[in-house]
Amino acid sequence: MSAFKSLFTAMINADGDASKMSADFAKNSIKVFVKETSPYFLVSDSFFYVPAYFTKAALDEHTKKFPNVKVADLTEKVILISNWSLELKRVDSNAVFTSYAGVEVRLIIHSFKPQLNESITPTRWPTNLYRDDEFKNTIQQARHNATVAALAKANTGDAKIYAAKGFDWNFKEGNTAVVAVSGAKKAAAPAATAAAKVKGGAAAKRTAKAATKDTKKVVKAVPSKTVEKVLKFTPKKVVGKKSTGKKAASPGGKKSAAGTTDQMTMQTFKKFIKFQKDGKKLGKRPASGKVSKK
Repeated sequence: MSAFKSLFTAMINADGDASKMSADFAKNSIKVFVKETSPYFLVSDSFFYVPAYFTKAALDEHTKKFPNVKVADLTEKVILISNWSLELKRVDSNAVFTSYAGVEVRLIIHSFKPQLNESITPTRWPTNLYRDDEFKNTIQQARHNATVAALAKANTGDAKIYAAKGFDWNFKEGNTAVVAVSGAKKAAAPAATAAAKVKGGAAAKRTAKAATKDTKKVVKAVPSKTVEKVLKFTPKKVVGKKSTGKKAASPGGKKSAAGTTDQMTMQTFKKFIKFQKDGKKLGKRPASGKVSKK
């Protein structure tokens, strides 16, 4: 039987008033296994895990007695809780996963000490108590009982009218101040992307103008060498006809405008490829100063 399940069930049935709990649940010391410390400090009884909340006095006492042991480093260690209390709190169950139907039973630690020489091997992998069907039914039953009691005290027994007015489960809610465990490791934030800085003024205009000139120089200075060779090797005449001043037929069957650039035929392109493979350089004259007919 889970100790946490028995203890938390009794707290729900007592409507948050620990003084109404059975004497069997006297505040004895509790030895628990620390499942994790961040982002929640979760402790387990080998069956279920629940969150533990610390008072400032409890953490100050621990720091004073165990200065070399950080609370954030107690993951998978054993701690002995010598002074504790239980409280009911209203929470948003969509945001707090260790709660159900807007209610959370809080285990508040007032004094504890680590048991570094001891180890506990859970008999099974602990699960969230608030996902246990029996414990959820306990909370639902407590809300139902409160509803029935409120209806009995109402002037009218019409449930529809009462439902329209709304129902609030009136239990004793605790208000003990708790603090977060410091020193817990946090996920590293993603590196911020450096944004471009924009500055005005005459200096910025001069810099932009100089950058534009440099860009133009780069574009002119690095033409495609292959394109240059193709243009140099392209003959003036294509298939025995002069291209200058005449309209060439376009793929669509229409004639293009006069004065178009010289076009390379497939036969000429194959010759160019052959010259490239033979390692011959184009556009250079021989030592004699004349270009051979070949």
